[in-house]
Amino acid sequence: MGFDIKALMEQAKNLQAEMKQAQENLEQIVTTGSAGADMVKVTINGANQVLAITIADEIYHTDNKKMLEDLIVAAVNNAYANAQIEIKKEMGKITAGFPDFPSFA
Repeated sequence: MGFDIKALMEQAKNLQAEMKQAQENLEQIVTTGSAGADMVKVTINGANQVLAITIADEIYHTDNKKMLEDLIVAAVNNAYANAQIEIKKEMGKITAGFPDFPSFA
């Protein structure tokens, strides 16, 4: 059984097209992270762009600026963690046929 370079090149071409499609799909992934019993919510997409920040009125009108800043940081980090889970799922669809393919997590 010989090494079929043509088949390998075709497989690489297909993988490249799938990766491009996956990149576009990642931009469509939208996740939300929250903190402080949902008093602060941050929505991001798979391209790591912050789309929205929502702050509940009861915390917005407090005099505790440091607490609000901490909740925003926690909500952003939670949103990014949620996005990474979704990105890993999406990339896993493509790399499933390649057991030695590096992880994207």
